[in-house]
Amino acid sequence: MEDEDDTHGKIGDLLRLGLVSSVDLSSGTAEVQCGEITSPACPWVELAGNFRTWRPPTVGEQVLLLCPEGDIAGGIILRGLLSTSFPAPASDENHHLIGADGLTIKLTSEGIVIEAPGDVEITGDVKITGNLSVDGDADITGTATADQDVVGGGISLKSHKHTGVQPGSGMTGAPQ
Repeated sequence: MEDEDDTHGKIGDLLRLGLVSSVDLSSGTAEVQCGEITSPACPWVELAGNFRTWRPPTVGEQVLLLCPEGDIAGGIILRGLLSTSFPAPASDENHHLIGADGLTIKLTSEGIVIEAPGDVEITGDVKITGNLSVDGDADITGTATADQDVVGGGISLKSHKHTGVQPGSGMTGAPQ
C-alpha cells in the first residue's frame, strides 16, 4: 500500500525547480540542477509545428522541470520563470518586449519599435502602406539609397528628362 502521507514528496518528484546548468544546442536539450541533483539531458518546451521558434535556454536560467511519473530521466524543461539573475525587462503592462543582447522589439498600442545595436536586414520585397520617414541623428536628415532607381509620382529619378533646357549655365525647372 502507498504512503499517502508523502504527498509533498510525490509532488516534489513531479515538479522540480532548478537552474539550467548546461545546454546542448545540437540536440536541443539542457541539464538542470535541482538542489543536489542534476538531471540528464532533457528537452525544453519550444513552439513546434508549422510556426516554430528557437530560443535556447541560458545557463543560470530558472526553470521548472516536469518529471512525468516522478522520473527525472523523462524530464521536460518549462521555461519563463523570472529571477534576480533574469528579471522582468519592463514594468508597463502596455508594453510587450522581445529582446536579447541589445536587440529589443517593443509592441505597444502606438506601434512597433525595433532597437538594434547593428543593422536590420530584410531579405524579400517590402511594401509600406503609409508614410516613410528616413531620419539620421537629431541634427540631420538621413539618406535613402537605391541601386536601381527611385520613382516618385510616376517620375524616375534615374531616367527622367527635363524639357525646355538650353545648353549652358542655366538651371532646369522642376521634373515633369
